[in-house]
Amino acid sequence: MAPPKLSLLVLLVLLLPAAGSAGANDVAADAPPGGGGGGFNVSEILAKFPELTLFNYLISKTRVAKEINSRNSVTVLAPVNADVDWLLRRSARLPRAALLELLSVHVVLDYYDAAKLAALPRGRGAKPVVATTLYQTFGPANGDKSGFLTITPAPDGGAVFASAAPGAIVNATFKKAVTARPYNISVLQISNFVVPPGVITKPRAPPPPKMMSSVSAVAPSPAPVRSPSASPSPSSLPCPPVTMPIEEPMEETPAPAPAPSQGYALQAMMGWWSGAGVALGMACVLAHL
Repeated sequence: MAPPKLSLLVLLVLLLPAAGSAGANDVAADAPPGGGGGGFNVSEILAKFPELTLFNYLISKTRVAKEINSRNSVTVLAPVNADVDWLLRRSARLPRAALLELLSVHVVLDYYDAAKLAALPRGRGAKPVVATTLYQTFGPANGDKSGFLTITPAPDGGAVFASAAPGAIVNATFKKAVTARPYNISVLQISNFVVPPGVITKPRAPPPPKMMSSVSAVAPSPAPVRSPSASPSPSSLPCPPVTMPIEEPMEETPAPAPAPSQGYALQAMMGWWSGAGVALGMACVLAHL
């Protein structure tokens, strides 16, 4: 089954470009003479299984494949292409350092095959087996349980792989044994990636949809511009504080008499001339009698 084209494009963006051809040739050039400590090359082993193409590509483009080849006894927990594609889509642009840490969690520094998993103690008092991973040999995992995996036997003869650190995000179950070279290397297919806390961050939830109000918002009207000639209304003026008046003694001063005006003098003169004319008329009437 060919890997999705989109996943390969995403991988090319996520990983730094490396010189040379991809896949087993890159690791073969980096591997020590003789194939490594256990006399095997993990990239060549995984290349025989098309369903593990993406996982093989990831470990070959990082130092994980070289570390595996340097071990004498190791177990590789490999998810299939669909699970790798799911992780890449869910964690877009995963940093190279975080990818290296995540892949190293899936390398157990001990040999486990299907027979050894089936022989794990089961029952009410059985405790999970704690296994050391390649991540524990790196700096970030020192003093932390994220470099260990717990292997819990399942009722069907399989097992559940989980991070020993509290608050693990994702666990994985044993699906089938892919291949094994006792007691050097064993490749086990698991259901998905085991994601310890702190290795990669959880994907961000999409933002909640914006709620549209049923009543349209009314923008406040701008303040009216008052013309210079317009006088403010009494209601618009601020009310002064109410204070009690202070009573002071009142001094009575006589008001000055108003000075006569010109209109008053003219009125008096007109009245005098009118009286004189009446008197002269009466005198003439009496003279003719």
